[in-house]
Amino acid sequence: MPSFPTSLRARRVLAALSLAVLAVAAHAQALPGGGEFGMSAQQLHEAIPALARVPRPVRMAGGLVGQWRGPAVQVGGVAMVPTYFLAEGALKRVEYIADSPDAYASLLAWGRTTWGQELASQGSEGAYAAWTTGAAQAYLQLAADARAPVRLVVKLLAAREASEL
Repeated sequence: MPSFPTSLRARRVLAALSLAVLAVAAHAQALPGGGEFGMSAQQLHEAIPALARVPRPVRMAGGLVGQWRGPAVQVGGVAMVPTYFLAEGALKRVEYIADSPDAYASLLAWGRTTWGQELASQGSEGAYAAWTTGAAQAYLQLAADARAPVRLVVKLLAAREASEL
């Protein structure tokens, strides 16, 4: 019969293996416009040669830095400009921006086709639709201000060890 430390070790090994499987699945998910989660900046440049450095990089929690912008891509029939966010040397988030508030309906339909039914919310700040699939999460945002762009964010979910929960 295994002792407590062995059982704890086994659970940690299983948790680490589960995280590795999720990471592999997330890396295999191709993103609109090219690239895959987990790519380094060099790999991203190889996949999307037209990447340009952002004049003022966006810094976020968790070390995310949005310092690369790609050329406009078609997402659900809408032209969107992607900004790529890396942390710890790997691609973990992409924000797509469309200048037309009319794009929301097309992108919502695209999201439903791509990821299934959304979790929707509506408030004074605007409308949101969110999806979680595998190791990735996406949300679509339409701000209440009609001059604000429509934003689609696709990000890698932060993996947590069972002991952190």
